[in-house]
Amino acid sequence: MKKLFKYILPPFIGFTGYFLAVRYSGVYFQLQIDEMGEGTVQSFMAYYRYFLPLLFVVAVLTQGLIVVPIWNKVLAYQKWYSKLVDFVSVVFICLLFASGISYLISDPQHHIHRFIKLSLFMTAVQMGYWLINVLILYLLDLKRKSHPTTKKTETERDEQI
Repeated sequence: MKKLFKYILPPFIGFTGYFLAVRYSGVYFQLQIDEMGEGTVQSFMAYYRYFLPLLFVVAVLTQGLIVVPIWNKVLAYQKWYSKLVDFVSVVFICLLFASGISYLISDPQHHIHRFIKLSLFMTAVQMGYWLINVLILYLLDLKRKSHPTTKKTETERDEQI
């Protein structure tokens, strides 16, 4: 059951947060499907509104196939700098993907300033999602860390006898 929580709960909470942000924005009822692809925040919100179920399925698959196995390996790391390198790698990957998506949806007639602004917005969206995801995974594994299964060594068993 805990494994199922690790696969479904982090994407569900992350997507619920974004759904609430989109749903209670002032433009939610004005979003139309033909607004997608304009490179604006409203087009991003329209995309999110209409493709939410598909995005959630992709998030659960990503969680199960990529995130949870990596998370379990990161938990096994003993050194703090290994975890820091993984965190910086996630930030870099988010920035890389956000820049790629921003490049695809940005308008070439606009200046580089708009592209940078769009890249930072997309990076913030991704980083927000991944920080929520990692926080939920950490909270789910917190119980495991606080109550480790202790295996007694042979000397400890001998001392008890």
